[in-house]
Amino acid sequence: MSCHFKQRRKAVFSETDLAGIVHFASFFPYMEDCEHSFYRSLGHSVTNMVDDDGINIGWPRVNATCEYLKPIRFEDEFEIQLIVSEITDKTIKYDFNFINDDKQLLAKGSVIVVCVTFSETGMKSTTIPHSIRNRINTVTKQS
Repeated sequence: MSCHFKQRRKAVFSETDLAGIVHFASFFPYMEDCEHSFYRSLGHSVTNMVDDDGINIGWPRVNATCEYLKPIRFEDEFEIQLIVSEITDKTIKYDFNFINDDKQLLAKGSVIVVCVTFSETGMKSTTIPHSIRNRINTVTKQS
């Protein structure tokens, strides 16, 4: 499956453990930041996304995983590749590959998000808006 979005990163000291290796928990913010950058590349912002009727929506995680294959160290540069691997009526599954400059796979993860609306009683799952689905489908068909 081809990559649908790429983001370059450089490991900073605050993301590492005492051995200078990127801490396992840092990979989850990396994936989330890449996802948000992907939305921005489509003309959306995660903080003010709306459905086709102008109602605010959000994307909470219902599943997140990461498998660590090789360490990323302080000041290492790497690429995060986002792949839209599955879209249902209400969810999107993103797969992420962490690649170094030698094209080695350092880690791989996935996140499943569900589209929700907000109300006084909380969140409720809703169908992914056609405008957003169409933008994502356009990107996935191009790659």
